[in-house]
Amino acid sequence: MLHRFLSRGLGAAVAPQSTVPPRSVIEPIEDIRASFIDKFQKRRIEAGEKPAERAVFRKQHGAAKGKLTVADECPAKLRNGLWQGGPYDVWMRWSSDVPPNIPDQNNNTLGFALKLFGVKGPTLATDNPLASTADLIFQNSDIFFVDNAQEMAAISSEDETNAFTAIHKRSLLILNEMAKKENSLAATRYYSTLPYAVGEEIVKYRLIPAQAVQTAAPGPSPVYLAEDIKARLKAGAISFVMEAQSFVDDSVTPLDRATERWEETISPFVPVARLDIPAQDIDQAGQAAYGESLAFSPWRTLYENRPLGSIADARRISYPASAAVRRSLNGQLMEEPDHPR
Repeated sequence: MLHRFLSRGLGAAVAPQSTVPPRSVIEPIEDIRASFIDKFQKRRIEAGEKPAERAVFRKQHGAAKGKLTVADECPAKLRNGLWQGGPYDVWMRWSSDVPPNIPDQNNNTLGFALKLFGVKGPTLATDNPLASTADLIFQNSDIFFVDNAQEMAAISSEDETNAFTAIHKRSLLILNEMAKKENSLAATRYYSTLPYAVGEEIVKYRLIPAQAVQTAAPGPSPVYLAEDIKARLKAGAISFVMEAQSFVDDSVTPLDRATERWEETISPFVPVARLDIPAQDIDQAGQAAYGESLAFSPWRTLYENRPLGSIADARRISYPASAAVRRSLNGQLMEEPDHPR
């Protein structure tokens, strides 16, 4: 299945034009890198930001250790690459895509990044590809607010975003949906949002709580998400089931139209793995700093499990470039950890 799409490319086609198209059509990947790093990250640093922060998902809620185990129910066709190995020790980071001083009540666009240890085989990472780690990156939304890298490159400022969403009303609706309130990190569903290869298959992933999670409306604390996950992990373990949803065809499960939802009625989810997070004190000395020091990229994975689509192509450049800027200015080593903390 997958080779049919690799042969024709997964990026959006650019129609022939009689005039020179905007640079965001010709070089969207470089425009995205310049936008997130040169325009946003470096300008904050030049304005005095210390320590230097990530380009995106800057507000950390917590970092924790756990274990990821391939599920017995994982279908044979998905047992490729990462899903024929393990179990893996994991370090994970919860975050929001806002500045650290923004209250959790204002925006809950959540990120959940996992770093797997003990991975066998070289990865596709542009830095330290021989490290024995792999990353999985999730958000609390199964769709994205733009379709592809060309559209992403066209919104490098708040004014451009407003102009884009004035025309693309669906993008504005999705942005509002992505910022939906979450009462607890333990009760949230997380999605890969973008498709991935699994051998010859194509899938999207999600993480769902493995147990019923009782939640209450958050109080006035601006960091209630961090306080909640800290209390839950002090009290006991939590778990998530990782599931995969398979590509059907490009009309109902499109590969480079990230605003389009893959409907579960058309492509049901099946179990792939289980993430177990033991009881722990995430406030113990050094744990939060360790989470902040980690860098994540969807391309730090095996070839069999590579991300697909033009937005993923852009992230292959922008994610490690952002990490290099941050680590250099913060005096951190430009290397991938060999073993979990």
